[in-house]
Amino acid sequence: MPTAKLRQALQKQGLKLTRSRKAVLEVLATTMEHLKVAEVHRRARAIDPRVGLASVYRTMDLLARLNLVKHIHVGHRHRHYARTNGDHGHHLVCNGCGLVVEFSDCGLETLTRTLARRTKFRIEGHSVELFGRCRDCQRQSGKRDLRRKRKPCV
Repeated sequence: MPTAKLRQALQKQGLKLTRSRKAVLEVLATTMEHLKVAEVHRRARAIDPRVGLASVYRTMDLLARLNLVKHIHVGHRHRHYARTNGDHGHHLVCNGCGLVVEFSDCGLETLTRTLARRTKFRIEGHSVELFGRCRDCQRQSGKRDLRRKRKPCV
């Protein structure tokens, strides 16, 4: 999403475009990565060294409320944030290293229609986060398991 579109969304809500917000919007407009607030802060400070961490937290929370970014919980670790792309995006989250992989082909459309019909609930969106181990963490885990299974020579 271009910076102009993010700015328009804030202005449409009657919100000020502070220098901190402008820096955060620029960071978000230039990446599709899933970023921790600390990384957004680091990149925003490269744009404007006066940007404070508290301002970044407030801006990210505001953007999440406006559905311009979504937060992804990575276990008990820090939240990661990603821009919304208008389409629904879902995530595979590695419990080992915290890697987040986005996918959109969730196949839940039929289920949501069925649930809406059965419950008379108007479903306006959905989110899926699946937790597991990425290939690298599986390999590391396998190596540790092999080391544990070896018995010492007597």
